[in-house]
Amino acid sequence: MIKKLATGNELIIASQLLFILAIFTPVTMLQRLSQMIFAVRLEDYIVQRTNILANLGKIISVVYFFRADHYDIVGYFLFTQVLNFLAILSVLIIAKKRFKYDILGLFSSIKYNPAVFNKTKGLALTSLFSLASWILYYELDPAAIGKWIGAKEVALFAIGLTIMSFFRSILGTIFGPFSVRFNHFIGSNDQEGLKELCFTITKVTAPLIILPIVTLILMSPSLIVSWVGIQYMESIIPAKFLIACNIFAFISYPGSLLLMAQERVKLMYFVNALLPIIYWSGIIITYSTFGLNSFAFFKFLAFSINAFVYAFVLIKFFNLSFFQFLENYVKPIILPIFFLTLAYYLLSDFLPMEKSKWNLMVVGAYAFSMLSMAVLILFYTSTLFKNQIKKIISLV
Repeated sequence: MIKKLATGNELIIASQLLFILAIFTPVTMLQRLSQMIFAVRLEDYIVQRTNILANLGKIISVVYFFRADHYDIVGYFLFTQVLNFLAILSVLIIAKKRFKYDILGLFSSIKYNPAVFNKTKGLALTSLFSLASWILYYELDPAAIGKWIGAKEVALFAIGLTIMSFFRSILGTIFGPFSVRFNHFIGSNDQEGLKELCFTITKVTAPLIILPIVTLILMSPSLIVSWVGIQYMESIIPAKFLIACNIFAFISYPGSLLLMAQERVKLMYFVNALLPIIYWSGIIITYSTFGLNSFAFFKFLAFSINAFVYAFVLIKFFNLSFFQFLENYVKPIILPIFFLTLAYYLLSDFLPMEKSKWNLMVVGAYAFSMLSMAVLILFYTSTLFKNQIKKIISLV
């Protein structure tokens, strides 16, 4: 599966990692099960709190598994999977005690029901198609790179992919709970309430997504070198594109939730089919010229075209013109982005370009300072953003 494994030891490590992954695959199903149990009761914050504790354990354990003359990647991966399992087990125990939930009864009741099938088959088949498209688009590229190019290139690609996945986890946590709210408005036939909620979400999250991503794109050379070392310089360009993949999430996440709530099945098929077609077609055409960079660029391009479709869905739903859409979402962040770009290039020559924990902290502190100033500029220059934030704070 992985080309150019240099030694027998590398083969053993790769085999052990894949074996651990295979053994713990059912945990993914249990994760989705636990999320559904709590989400329908609007208490999925319990799952999030448990996951936060598990993730803190993973972060703290790095000190033990990776230290001077000790690099136990297999042990660390096994430990993280065990923590995932314990977190899910804890959540299911809480569900049993809190809701008197019969987990075994749930599994025993999974069977074919013609009435339920006929009512849900449209969305179910769309979800299945979406899953297949997502696997083709999102999950297969590391395997393809390992098979066609080699293990080193997988490592280079994984730097940007790690940051991209980190953003995806945060965005999933932010936007996930709104799915229930969208369905509520559809069920109560409250189109104005749905429109107001969707507009507020996109308006507030647009700068809060775009500005951190722009900051990371600018800071990626210093961030990557201080994090993993000079030998990963080749990963900087792919990382920039992969980080940028989430820059239109303020459009794509609410857009997809809206289509799902409205059960616009045909458009959902079209949107989900776009991702793998654009991605793999672009790689096949340009890989011989651009190599690893083609994987990152066409992942970004596929995401962007996908977001472009969702943008037109939202423009029509909000009853806005294209220029009104740009004025609402692009105009307020022009000045903060200009500040970020200027602040980076004025001091980029002074940023550290050597691997160390201290250098990583310096880069992180400077990035945080830049971002904080950009958000303050946005707050004091965008009346609409300021009013939305004040409204949210007053509700809290």
